Amino acid sequence: MRIHRLEIQAFGPFAGREIIDFDQLGAQGLFLLNGSTGAGKTSILDSIAYALYGTVPGARSNSANQLRSHHAAQGVGPEVLCEFTAGGRRLEVRRSPEWMRPVKRGSGTTREQASTQLREKNADGWEVKSTRNDEAASEIQQLLGMNMAQFTKVVLLAQGEFAAFLRATAADRQALLQRLFGTDVYEGVENRLAAESRTAQGAVATGMAELLAKEELARSQSRSVLAAYAAQLAQAEEGGQAPETAEPVELHGMELFASLGEQLERALTLAQAHAQTSQEESEALVTSIAEEQNRRTRHQQLVEAVAEQERLAGLADEEAQWRHSLELHHQGQVLAAVVTAAAKSARESTQAQEAAARAATVFDSNPVAAALLGQPGATASIEDLQTLDKELIRQLAAVDRALPDETRNAGKSAALAKNEKALADALTQRQQQDAAATAARARLTEVQDRAETLRAGAVDVEHAEQAATAAKTLVGAIEEYQAHCVELVQLEDAEREARDKSLNCRQSWLEAIESRLSQAAGELAATLVEGEPCQVCGSTVHPAPSPLAAAGADLLKAERAAKKLSDTAEAAAKDAGTRLAQARSALAVLAERGGEGELAKAQDAVVQRRQAHQEAKAGAAERDALHQEAGELQERLEQAREGVVAAAGQAASLSAAQAALAEEIADLGQQLELAQDGYTSLAQRRVAVLAAQQPGEELLVALRKKAAAMTTAQDAGAALEKDLEGSVFADASGVQAALLAPGTAAALDEKIKDHAKAVAVNTDRLATAQMLAARAETVVVLGDNELAALAQQSRVAVQLAKTAELAAGMARSAATEVRLTQADFMALEEDVAPLREKAKMLLGLAEAVRGQGENKYKMTLSSYVLTARLEQVAQAASVRLATMSDARYTLRHSDAKKGNQKSGLGLEVVDEWTGISRDTATLSGGESFMASLSLALGLSDVVQYESGGLDIETLFVDEGFGSLDEQSLEQVMDALEGLRDGGRMVGLVSHVAEMKQRIPVHLHVHKGRHGSTVELKMAGAQAS
Repeated sequence: MRIHRLEIQAFGPFAGREIIDFDQLGAQGLFLLNGSTGAGKTSILDSIAYALYGTVPGARSNSANQLRSHHAAQGVGPEVLCEFTAGGRRLEVRRSPEWMRPVKRGSGTTREQASTQLREKNADGWEVKSTRNDEAASEIQQLLGMNMAQFTKVVLLAQGEFAAFLRATAADRQALLQRLFGTDVYEGVENRLAAESRTAQGAVATGMAELLAKEELARSQSRSVLAAYAAQLAQAEEGGQAPETAEPVELHGMELFASLGEQLERALTLAQAHAQTSQEESEALVTSIAEEQNRRTRHQQLVEAVAEQERLAGLADEEAQWRHSLELHHQGQVLAAVVTAAAKSARESTQAQEAAARAATVFDSNPVAAALLGQPGATASIEDLQTLDKELIRQLAAVDRALPDETRNAGKSAALAKNEKALADALTQRQQQDAAATAARARLTEVQDRAETLRAGAVDVEHAEQAATAAKTLVGAIEEYQAHCVELVQLEDAEREARDKSLNCRQSWLEAIESRLSQAAGELAATLVEGEPCQVCGSTVHPAPSPLAAAGADLLKAERAAKKLSDTAEAAAKDAGTRLAQARSALAVLAERGGEGELAKAQDAVVQRRQAHQEAKAGAAERDALHQEAGELQERLEQAREGVVAAAGQAASLSAAQAALAEEIADLGQQLELAQDGYTSLAQRRVAVLAAQQPGEELLVALRKKAAAMTTAQDAGAALEKDLEGSVFADASGVQAALLAPGTAAALDEKIKDHAKAVAVNTDRLATAQMLAARAETVVVLGDNELAALAQQSRVAVQLAKTAELAAGMARSAATEVRLTQADFMALEEDVAPLREKAKMLLGLAEAVRGQGENKYKMTLSSYVLTARLEQVAQAASVRLATMSDARYTLRHSDAKKGNQKSGLGLEVVDEWTGISRDTATLSGGESFMASLSLALGLSDVVQYESGGLDIETLFVDEGFGSLDEQSLEQVMDALEGLRDGGRMVGLVSHVAEMKQRIPVHLHVHKGRHGSTVELKMAGAQAS
């Protein structure tokens, strides 16, 4: 992956649009990214990460919704564009984070959503691949083969984080390696094996519980049967010894089922024998009772049949009377229809005459009908009434033809009154709209004049706010600068005193060395031993040793004390110098921010800028209000003008309609006066005609019914006289007296049939063999008490037989159930056996991958995988660390245990000069930086390899070079220059002056009050 171009706008500290050409910047392979503290060096790296992944690294991601630069001009949106090559494809991603932009009309802001555009360059130019945030992020991550965490450890190397990784605990180191190498799948294997082990153990426990349940089920199936068997056996065999039936609680498995089966078979044999004996005794008693009951039944039936024969003989006379009444009823039914018809027609004739009289009275009470007929209704004929009805129909038709004209005349009169009111309303509306238009026009002129006056003196609110903020910031910078000036004077005095003291102490130490060296003969004399060779001349004779020998030891102590004081003073001087340099650097930064200005002027400027900001805000608010009011007034003016035109048109239209309606109403009035014929309205005349039409129609119908009824009554009377002449009846009353009610006639017929049937049935009953046998029998029939005693004895025998059969059935069922339970037990035992083996195997495997059981190092599977990755990282890091440390140090993975902690993720440094390995915490500051940087580069190589071998052609190393001495820096630079082999581009972020001299290509970030800018410097010359 190689980055070609980066564009940053309104992002972080960058207010404008900054363009960085990485192809030009990395032409020599190595470049330096520098600038003052807080200028925005890290923001450049953040912008790269945001362009590719849509977020910024580390803790800064928590403020991702505040990525827009506070220095950017109003309305300028934040944006990052990165052009890069990966996997042979050249792409360009443009991202804009969410921000609050000003609304296009009026005041206030609105939320602008985050946006993304991913383009790819092909032969025809740039092609848009996606405009969705999630799609673009997914495609870029898939192409790079790295997530955000891996990218920041492979491309953006932050030394501080890997210094912490170097000294981290095994748990912290494991957490980082898990994020980088994605070992979740191995943790998933651990969890899955643990879950499968628990499942297998649960299955075994369930199987064992089911086996025990089967055994208990077999015991419960046989328990009641064996107890009942023992009781029955004791009753059946008086004084006999019952077999052993104790429940074999101590037995299990097949032994239990064999014992239960044997006991149940013995119980079944004895129960079946007892059931057979009881059944035979019960059947004999039942047969005896049945024979006696049959005998009693025959004799009882004979007595009943003789009594029935005597009863039927006594009903013979009554049966003859029944037959005579039924015969008269049948003859009367023949004439019943004619008698009924004659009576009905007579009644209907009388009713018709009465109805005609009532209709005539009603007709005479209607003045219109009586006037048109000219005579009383009682003397009117059917023809007279028909003529009257035709006349009324004609008048009703004439009224109906004229009704629409009357309705139309009423509607037009109502419309005339309505139009008069509408015309008055239209004239009033026109006057009101004229007045509203005049008032709106006058107010609109006032508002426009005021808005023009405010616009002429308007000040931009955001610029005024920025000016006020800048003035306040300047005051703070001046106050801080003045405080630092005082502190700097104190630090200069302290540094000067420390430096003088260091020089004095060093001079005292040198003098002590010189004094000791001048007394060297005395020191040598103090070591001479008679007979042993001199260390200088080799003589074994020492005739004249130096007299200063006694003072040698004291001079050595004095020199060492002076050396200790000199070292302490020199360290204090260095510390004072460091504090002075830091204070001067901080003072320079404050001076760059304007700290050298006058405090009083700056404070006055704050007051003025705040006042100007408040005035600008008030003016903007008033302008917005006037602008809104002007829009509302313009709308009101247009509405009033439209209302005037509409009201005028409506008034003209209503005036024309009034004249036409008045003329039409006059014509209709003349026609309606003729049609009303003296009535106040056509509706009133129509009601009168309808009222006259109804009694005439009713009288006509009544006369027609009267004539028809009288004719029918005469015909029915003649037919009745003719039918009575050939019958047994003298008149109609005799016929009616002979008729029986329908239920009575049916009852008599049923009685006659029942009597004849009963005689025949009883005769046949007396002739049966059973009745003849009963007449011939001489055996005495048992009495009720004797028969009841025999029945009680039979019931006891039947109950005993049922009990015995039930006991045999229970024994048989229990034996069958136990056999079935035994079969289920054997099948279940076959299923549980392999589960035990599987559970044992899974338990051992789960414990091993969790670092338990026989796992010697107590190392989990995921830790084992991470250990292999850490070993690869240590090997890759050692190659670069050997170069940086002049082949002295290498890194080595350690699987040693510390106390009860799990092993596998230890890291130690090996001193190749001594062959001794030691903890990484013992490294000095510079050595820690070299080891951390080597570890970061090694981890980058391994992650790159694990990501599919993606070629990383762009690399950034952030800070940490200040802890190196000149020789170490030279060695580190040699190693970093080796990174650019094969066309790789390496960017170093640092403040170290020596690196500025060694690296000719610089990307400098300038910090200013209105935002930061970037500048490309090459070999001392500036370029854009």
